Amino acid sequence: MKKKLLALLIAVSCVCTMTACGKTEDVSAKAEAQEDADEEDEEEEEEKTRKADRKADKDEEDKDEEKEEEEKEDKEEKKKDKEDVEKEDAEKEAEEEKEKEEKEAGKSKASVSMPSELSDDIYDFQIAIDGTVYQFPMWYSDFEALGWEFDGDNTLTLDSNQYSLSDRWKKDGVSVYTQFANLSMNSTTYAESMVTSFSLDEYGYDDCGWEIVLPGGIQWGVSTTEDIIAAYGDPTSDYDGDLYYKMTYEYDIYSDISLYVYKESNVLEKIELQNMVELEGADNSVDSTVPDVVKNYQAPSSLGDDLYSFNVEVEGNVYTLPCPVSVFIENGFEIDEKNSEMAIGAGSFGWVDLKYNNQTLHGIVHNYADYATTPENCFVTTVESNDYGADFDVVFPCGITRGDTEESVEAAVADFNFEKEVSDSGYTYYSVYDPNGSKLDSYDITIKDGVVISLEVENSEEPEQ
Repeated sequence: MKKKLLALLIAVSCVCTMTACGKTEDVSAKAEAQEDADEEDEEEEEEKTRKADRKADKDEEDKDEEKEEEEKEDKEEKKKDKEDVEKEDAEKEAEEEKEKEEKEAGKSKASVSMPSELSDDIYDFQIAIDGTVYQFPMWYSDFEALGWEFDGDNTLTLDSNQYSLSDRWKKDGVSVYTQFANLSMNSTTYAESMVTSFSLDEYGYDDCGWEIVLPGGIQWGVSTTEDIIAAYGDPTSDYDGDLYYKMTYEYDIYSDISLYVYKESNVLEKIELQNMVELEGADNSVDSTVPDVVKNYQAPSSLGDDLYSFNVEVEGNVYTLPCPVSVFIENGFEIDEKNSEMAIGAGSFGWVDLKYNNQTLHGIVHNYADYATTPENCFVTTVESNDYGADFDVVFPCGITRGDTEESVEAAVADFNFEKEVSDSGYTYYSVYDPNGSKLDSYDITIKDGVVISLEVENSEEPEQ
């Protein structure tokens, strides 16, 4: 704009000068031409500036877009990282919670509340040790929480209604022995089971200074025979030996207390207590899932002639014992629910009646699964048929059946390991069993007056899983 104004002033000046000289028209034309040229130069310069500005603006926009894209990608990456961390934390928390639940399940099922004061009744199965009252049975975790350390493998398993014999614990130099028991329907580890007994003698005590008191004020290392009888009355049974006088107070089967007064000291120096009853909180759930051991059973193609095979034909169908109850059901047998146990504990057995054509196969079925289940998932281990009970059409290998002669039985068993017994009442018994197996697993044949009147086969050996 300054150039334009300057050019205009120059032109005006020239016009005035030239007018005075008489050359006005020529100077004006030249001034206008110069002005046009200057304007074109200025516009060209401005266009260059605009182009440069647009390029700079575009470059800036490109940079902004690139920066925005980078920021977006960075945000997304951070978001993904955050989600991954949150997911990892959630999985870790879930795993820790699961481990905590498994630990709690393995250690404490349902904690037993210990009494604050010692009872006066011996049959409450209590004992106060160093000021703390113990009541039996208690869960493993409760006993452990009192400071005792188990000296063994607590992952060992107990089947339903199974118990251990003698397991040692230690605390402050003292050693005691307990039993673990599983009275629930399902298998448990030692760590999940009950502590049902307590045994302490002078060798385990090691004079640690604890005060050990039983109900009624009977005290370890202090009370005499007379004190004990005065507190509890005469014992259920007793034993007077050379070293000690033993008094046993029995409340029930597997529920008793034995107290030993040693003759050298004349005071109580050994306590044996057991109370094997089920605590609340035991796992008695029943799972009807078919175990693999049942799925893997294969029926034999024929009866055969092997008296070690434990094959048996019943009402035209051939089985190998042990055989799943479900296979008998497939062949027409029915469970008599009124006279059968409808839930069988893990690794345990129960009585089940199987009916067929108004005859009843009454016997024990075994559950080889590690969980409680229904009888269909258990195994028949015994089959019998006789003249005075279950009248089934039963055939043993080698074709042995009821009504056969003793001579035919002798010929059939000749090549097998067997025992023969003749009773004074006129019965002859043959028992055929594998010499490499148990004598309890056998084919048993009863003969009267030279004729087979009873057949029974049993095999309770657990089949391969």
